[in-house]
Formats: sequence, structure tokens, C-alpha cells
Amino acid sequence: MAAFLGLSEHYERFSASGIAQGSVALLAVLIAAHLGLMPLLTRKPRFNPKDKHCYIGGGSEGLGLSLACQLAERGAHVTIISRSQSKLDKALELVKANRQYPAQIFQAYACDLTDPSAAASTLHTACRAHTSSSPDYVFACAGGCVPGFFTETSAAKHWECMEWNFRTCLNTVHEGVKAMKADGKRGGRVVLTSSVLALMSFAGYSTYSPSKYAIRGLAEALRNELQLYGISVHLFLPATIYSPGFENEQRLKPEVTKKIEGPDEGKSPDAVAEEMLKGLERNDFYITYEPVGHMLRNSRAITPRNNILFDAFWSLAGTIVFPIWRVLSPDGEVRKAARAKTVK
Repeated sequence: MAAFLGLSEHYERFSASGIAQGSVALLAVLIAAHLGLMPLLTRKPRFNPKDKHCYIGGGSEGLGLSLACQLAERGAHVTIISRSQSKLDKALELVKANRQYPAQIFQAYACDLTDPSAAASTLHTACRAHTSSSPDYVFACAGGCVPGFFTETSAAKHWECMEWNFRTCLNTVHEGVKAMKADGKRGGRVVLTSSVLALMSFAGYSTYSPSKYAIRGLAEALRNELQLYGISVHLFLPATIYSPGFENEQRLKPEVTKKIEGPDEGKSPDAVAEEMLKGLERNDFYITYEPVGHMLRNSRAITPRNNILFDAFWSLAGTIVFPIWRVLSPDGEVRKAARAKTVK
């Protein structure tokens, strides 16, 4: 990392033409590396939920319910969590309709996931029906969106949206990860649902994007840290989902926000859940499934550039340097600590 940072000392020595030439050279290296290394780096599917306890925060409707049904169809034991018992009762019947064999366990618990104590207690209660005191896979799908202009939305409403999205996500996964660690459950998975609006934002989403950026930050920290315990972390970044709350979101959305988004073609919760599972089968960390998402996770999105040529050069440099640094330092140090069993 120090060597990389040292490059910045020579930043002003490069002429514009030199930067351009360097960018072209780096691009050529990237293309060659991609073509040469892809066969070696292709990852085989390792996600198989059959007989696994899948714990879903926000599983009574929308994406969470579709995910629960598809996991049940793949032979998983499924627990769904939500505030509303009436919604859960209806949802549980839909999940049960996908039963593949008699021994599958399906459960539903009403819980306010913004309450950390309640969230922890519910998770432990759900695990009592299983042979393990921790779930195998934890999915955080709860949340919502209340779009509006920053100055026309109260500070209290902004914090409320942070509670709905980030706090429910944190509380869903926190106790699950602690339980996995206590059980020594290597091979566990944690899937955090964020949004493509964790990769960019614009007018109308000041209430929503900050919570999704926070989930992204949590996922990136956990991806590295949970290698200590053999637990995989994934960040799902969906675009528009035609969920039950979509019509209300459209009603509240400022006209300028709608114009920026344009003719946004979303997907049904079933289709989006399927895309999540495909990403897990690929063992992706960032899971995107449409062109905008793919571009956003590989760019600075719509933020203004300081200097097109310099920024292009450093972007290409970072594409090469940071993956190497990640393997050598953050991931390398964590894996070394895990092997040495020095984690306390």
C-alpha cells in the first residue's frame, strides 16, 4: 500500500500525453490479463441451500418472500421474519407450497428488527427447531423507500429511513454471525440486500441512499473480517423491484426524480430473487444483474471527475494495484490470523 501511495508523489510529473499513453498501455495489460487468467479464475458454483437453515429478515412479502419460496423449492429449511404476523401467516403458506420433502422445516416469527434485543432473541428461538444453534445462511432483505426532496423531508424522517434499512440489516445479521462464530460454522453465508443506489445517487433519494451506502460499507468490512471464521459475505445490489411498496414509492417520488430515472424497467420480486441466487451460485461478492448495475460497480458512477485524463489513469492503475494489495494485505493478513488462530 505504501508503494502505491508513493506514486502520488510523482503525480504532477506526468504530462497529459503521457497519461493518455499510460492509460492505453494499462488497458492493453488489463485485456491481456483478462483473456489469459479468466480460465484460471472462473469459480465453480458452491451455493447449495438444500438441507440448510436459511434465515430471512423481511420475508413476508416482496423480494424476501420470493427468495423464501425459491429456497424452499431448492430443499432449504426456511425461517421468515417480519413485523406483521398476519402477513407472515399468509406468506408461510406460500413457502410451504414449495415443500420438496416432509422433513423440511418452515417457520415464521413476528419481530421488530430495529430492536437489537428482539432480533437476537428471535434468531435463537428460530434455531431451536434445528440441530444447530445458528442458521447456515442469513439474508437481510427488510427495508423500504420514502423518496422526496431533502429540504421537504424532515430530519426525523431521514433517520427513520436509516432505521428501516440499515438498522434492520445490521440487527438481522449481527446475532446470526455471532452464533455462527460460536458454533464454528465454517461455510456459513451472509447476504446483505442493498441497492444500485448504494453505488450512485441523485435528487429525491437523500432519505434512501445513505442507508444503502451504509449497508454497502458494512458488507465490505464483513467480507474481509468474516474470513477469520470461514463465513462468506455477499452484497446484493438490485435495481427497481415491482414490490408491494413500489406504487407508494412512485406516488411520493418527485417528478424530477422520475425524469432522471427515465423509463426504468424493473423486475418482479420472483425474477430479482432468481438473480440473487444466480449471483450466489457464481460466488459473487457484489451481485448485479443488469447493465446499469454492472457499470456502476466498475466505475465512479455519476460523480464529477476532477480531470478526465488523470482520473482515467488512476482508475486503471487502481484496477491493477488494489486487487493485488487486497490479496496481500487485507485478505492476506486476515487469513494469516485465522490460520494462526490468534483471533480473540
